[in-house]
Amino acid sequence: MSNNLTFLNASWFWPVLVCCLILLLIFLWKEWSQAGKKRFFFKIFLAILAVSSLALIAIKPAIPQEVREGNVLILTQGYKQNQLDSLKKEYRKIKVIDYRKDEVLPELKTSKQIFVLGQGISAYDLNQFKELPVTYLPGDTVAGIVKLNYNPKNQVGNKIKVQGRFLKTKLGNRLVLEDAGGTAVDSIVFTSKENKNFNLETELKVAGNYVFNITLKDSLGEILSNNALPVKVTKEEALRILILNSFPTFEIKYLKNFLAESGHELVVKNRITTGRFKFEFFNTENTSLGNLNAGISEDFDLLISDSGAIRNLSSAENSALQNSIRETGLGLFILGEANTLNSLGDFSVFELERVSATETELDNLSETTTAKQPFQLKDEFGLEKIHSSNSSILSGYKRLGQGRIGTTLLENTWQLQLEGKQEAYQLVWSQLMEQISKRTSATASWKAKTDFAFKDQAFEFQIRTSVENLRVSNENGHLIPLKQDLNNQELWSGKTYPQKAGWQELKMEQDSTSVFKYFVHQAKDWQALKSYQTSQENNRFFQQEILEEESVKMPIAINPLWFFGIFLISMGGLWLEPKL
Repeated sequence: MSNNLTFLNASWFWPVLVCCLILLLIFLWKEWSQAGKKRFFFKIFLAILAVSSLALIAIKPAIPQEVREGNVLILTQGYKQNQLDSLKKEYRKIKVIDYRKDEVLPELKTSKQIFVLGQGISAYDLNQFKELPVTYLPGDTVAGIVKLNYNPKNQVGNKIKVQGRFLKTKLGNRLVLEDAGGTAVDSIVFTSKENKNFNLETELKVAGNYVFNITLKDSLGEILSNNALPVKVTKEEALRILILNSFPTFEIKYLKNFLAESGHELVVKNRITTGRFKFEFFNTENTSLGNLNAGISEDFDLLISDSGAIRNLSSAENSALQNSIRETGLGLFILGEANTLNSLGDFSVFELERVSATETELDNLSETTTAKQPFQLKDEFGLEKIHSSNSSILSGYKRLGQGRIGTTLLENTWQLQLEGKQEAYQLVWSQLMEQISKRTSATASWKAKTDFAFKDQAFEFQIRTSVENLRVSNENGHLIPLKQDLNNQELWSGKTYPQKAGWQELKMEQDSTSVFKYFVHQAKDWQALKSYQTSQENNRFFQQEILEEESVKMPIAINPLWFFGIFLISMGGLWLEPKL
């Protein structure tokens, strides 16, 4: 079969071929008595021509041809009327699709030009526009919160900090952070009509799953909009931490004081000279501590060490530490100069990229400048980020068996305390300790892949577990299809479409205690944020380069009248032959 010629009814090819052979055999049997006569082969030729024509009519042969017909205009939420009018005037026969009313998108590959007006196409439909001639014309800028940053998982005693950007503010309007009971706990008044960055916060006092609200009110107190803000609050558990320190630094000095004041049980092993050490104990009894051995995993949840102390470990200690991380989940956090991270033998697990900046604002700590080393962690397979600034990863960890090895490129964080920014210091180190320390024994670890879950829209999640033949059900008890990662058999991903708003849950059927709770928003929530994100995503997607030489070709069926004409001529010849 030719690379260019295709059959639209390819599934009929073999049945039709068999029928044609049977017809030809019948014709041969019927005409065999005339074999040897001069017109025998002529009649056989006409018969083959007639039967072949019928076969081609049935299987519809097609030839790929370049097809570019018509223009398509797709209207999405917030489009500009003047843009619509101009395009209708320019292209009088343009086909208009109202995406807002869930109209089905037409076949787009055959269109000469596609225009998308408004906030844009939803992420799950963008693949239909890949490498097509699309012109995206953004709509009116929406008014409201278009950027939002907060930690949806926090601990008792910490503050929830909600940061964001509000577009098109109105003089006198007020943005209010309300707790789960509806009580205003923080607010900001807009004193101009300019776009405004905002920062709202309040202390978290009790563990549980809560729904805060960000409410926009006018100068008279009337509610203009209301957006739910789900927060999971847990109690901070005291960790047993061992610090190995090859030489004194301000970073370790302030860190050990912070950890001790936070109630963690802390043992510090300071190297004085070769073979001599000084020990410090906080919130725990003084105990003898010799070389590292297999018992370290039973005594501690986290080991914090500088690069020098790691290099000074004996081969037996090195092996014991690795086994403790792999088999029991001990966490290892490495401090030190970036250029020493690649000289730690089996613990050199991070790839670095040099950058010029030596100061940064973390994504979850805007308006707080932090010193950093002139490097960033390379975003490679297996790296889980903890702190980042824009696209630059500054703190992260990699898994090693059951445990984690982490590091940070932030430096001199103790200066935050001297500048009176104790909350920023606390947030940085609390996140590092929480992410890298030994995990509590659990059948599975859940993670949301979708920032906001909405009713009747896709919510994606990941689950990490050693359970085989994993089965996960939603709040209605329906099983969710899961996909297992090709490189990591313990990592699964799934997608569900929640049908109810509020707190919902996913369950492992093999372990009813392993439950993942997530919050489902109403469709009206965060409209400005969704609109802004969709518009930004469309801007990035439709900036892709369209290769002119890659023309779109579609299989076009050959007109069957040609084959029908050949069939009539062949049958006419067979009918006339006896009369000649």
